[in-house]
Amino acid sequence: MSAAIAAAPTTPRPGSLRPLAGIALRQYWVPGAILLLLALRIGVQIVYHYHGWADAVALRNHVGSQAYHFGRYTDDAHTMTAKLMDDGAMLAFQPALCAALLTGVLTAREWETRRVVLALTQTVTPRRWFGVRWATLAAVFVVLTVPLVALYRMSAGHALGLDLLTYGAERQNAYYTIGPVTVAYVLLGVAAGALTGTFLRRLWPTLVAAPLLTWLVAAVLVRSRAMLLLDLPVLAKVPEFHSGGVFGLMFYDALPQDALLTNILVTGDYWPYQLASSALVLVVAALLTLAAFRVIRRRTA
Repeated sequence: MSAAIAAAPTTPRPGSLRPLAGIALRQYWVPGAILLLLALRIGVQIVYHYHGWADAVALRNHVGSQAYHFGRYTDDAHTMTAKLMDDGAMLAFQPALCAALLTGVLTAREWETRRVVLALTQTVTPRRWFGVRWATLAAVFVVLTVPLVALYRMSAGHALGLDLLTYGAERQNAYYTIGPVTVAYVLLGVAAGALTGTFLRRLWPTLVAAPLLTWLVAAVLVRSRAMLLLDLPVLAKVPEFHSGGVFGLMFYDALPQDALLTNILVTGDYWPYQLASSALVLVVAALLTLAAFRVIRRRTA
């Protein structure tokens, strides 16, 4: 008898995480495949531009300092830095906005189609149902974003080591903007999409509200300079707020930035700046996620 019981197949406990994650992956495979193709396209472009630095080195060896003159050669330092900036623009904030949009839309559709009611009939709590779905989306975006960030950092670090990044705002943005905080912004987008989709429960309003909330939160974090509380070496170098741009902000693609802070960073500030910014963004993302769960509790009480 005991051998028969041991050999009998076991069924997953209702509401356990693994089958719920499997359901989410099966339902999200189409947007996941589209995101994978987009990520592959970006990765191929970054790798292609990475190999272009060898042409810039050959040009400098041939013409000397003229390789730094603007617009004189197709492979000069200005052109290659501009290409690196284009690569970074696709990573700086677009993945975060995409994460907010997709998470918000999928969450709102769950409420609109009343699919969440099925969870209540299968002994799965709505909090667990949505939590697994949001975690699945976050994992997909992180898995696709991290390799792209690594490729970009390899290209930017390589260019800096070759001294081929032109000096000025382009050099600062190209080197200091992309990193762990890029992944943190993606998680912020997922959290903002979860909150707006749960709160509004309608597709079209969520289409606007999810990316807008993500951008507004990022802008407030940058403008407040709260991350400097975690990064004292940089704090000592920033005497006042930057007054230019819109509300004191500059922009790298859609990413709000404090230009004065970015422009005074030196090479040794990269990791303190990135880690402090990432910690702040992750804290806010966690707060937005808790708010989304609180809305769910009220909706289903």
